[in-house]
Amino acid sequence: MNMSSSVNKLANQLSKKNKKKEKLRKKKQIVDDSDLTTDTEYEKHDEEILEPLQVELRKWTLSQPQFVNPRIDQPFLRRFLHYRNNSLQQAKEVLEKYFKVRTSFPHCYQRLDIKDPSLYDLMSNGYVFPLPDKDKDGRTVVFGIAGNLDPKRHSPSDLFRAFVITFETLLEDEDNQRKGFTYVFDQTDFSLAHFTFVGLRETQRLLSTGEKAMPIRHRKIHWFNMPTCLLFVYELFKSLIKDKFQKRMVVHWTLDSLQEHIPVKILPKEYGGQFTVRELAARWVEKLQERREHLLSLDHMLYDETKKPKEKKESSESIFSFIGRLTWMDAY
Repeated sequence: MNMSSSVNKLANQLSKKNKKKEKLRKKKQIVDDSDLTTDTEYEKHDEEILEPLQVELRKWTLSQPQFVNPRIDQPFLRRFLHYRNNSLQQAKEVLEKYFKVRTSFPHCYQRLDIKDPSLYDLMSNGYVFPLPDKDKDGRTVVFGIAGNLDPKRHSPSDLFRAFVITFETLLEDEDNQRKGFTYVFDQTDFSLAHFTFVGLRETQRLLSTGEKAMPIRHRKIHWFNMPTCLLFVYELFKSLIKDKFQKRMVVHWTLDSLQEHIPVKILPKEYGGQFTVRELAARWVEKLQERREHLLSLDHMLYDETKKPKEKKESSESIFSFIGRLTWMDAY
């Protein structure tokens, strides 16, 4: 069988699968794209498609002189392919933005050193950490406690690095790349001091750049025990993000409400679970210490705008990119 026949056969198979997915979508009345990855039928990424896409992305990455010391390993490259649903062209675009952001905002994306005293203190207190088990949809739950950041002891850089060091570590897992994350943010002790800690302009800029450059699927965001006096901050935050993310946000005023969405057994002990925040934070710090050398090595990846070649119009789309886009229909 020649290459053309193989591609046509594969495209026909994918087309049939996509039609079946559309029927399931209508039958289940799925209204949120994030729900598509909860069904095992949607989670099956065809290795026959993903592997050649990865090879193409690796070749392209190595051909870009503006990328300084780029990673080309499988866990790294696949996070961009999964994020853009196997669209090779879109994966390239996000990958380039990732390099740009890392270089443009070093105070947020570099020096991910868990031995840094201030960052260590913040992480040990349980500012942000993953829960020990997955939620009912098989996703990793990232738990954050706003009150564990002390504006007098920590810097804005610590805040952003705490999240980036967490994401960079979790995204090494291909399952997290595919399914994305659920979030629980406890706002009990959130104050105006926390809101003014970074500044509105910087927050908006970092949200907009990070959203476009970090290959993360934000699936569900649960806000817990938000002080009523700060609801305007919540509304302001919502105005800074895309509509699709706004629809994925839920505010809980009681622990019972939160527990209806997040299994009690995986929550910290203070919220009904088995292990305390301190214990779960300590486990995560230990994991970050194990990954320390790898996390620090990311600083070698830079973006040199002066070396970027002049853009050329591509006459046709790669067959691998075309097939990749067929893999997932309207899934993101």
